[in-house]
Amino acid sequence: MAANKESMERFDSRDLMQIVVGSLAGALIYAYQTDIARLADSLPALNVALIVLLTLLLSLLIGYGIGVRRLGKKKMRLLLGVLPLRVAVHYAFALAFSAVILWLLAIITFSTPLADAARRIIVLALPATLLGSAIDLVNSQKEI
Repeated sequence: MAANKESMERFDSRDLMQIVVGSLAGALIYAYQTDIARLADSLPALNVALIVLLTLLLSLLIGYGIGVRRLGKKKMRLLLGVLPLRVAVHYAFALAFSAVILWLLAIITFSTPLADAARRIIVLALPATLLGSAIDLVNSQKEI
């Protein structure tokens, strides 16, 4: 159990690989199953901003849930320590993988207006981030 507590207090290559796999899988699955361009292009800027906030909040809550299970009474240390880094890394990878996948599928190109490309990437990053967080959560339950 001590090793599990220590693993939440730091951010290592195993954590990074879980994020990479989850983000990539989430982005791929959603990109193939959805007309992401039509969906994202129809959203007003406020909705896109709310998607960013929702994505970060859900990732934060999942990460907090993992930390509470692993660390127990050290909740404040978790909040002030590793958790913001985990959320930032989850979201950064999700955005990057979303952009690459949308480009590979020709849903965005270099001629796509920047606002449209950003909307599409942000919308696709929601499931990518959440799947990355969910994989981290599932793996944390196996370690406990």
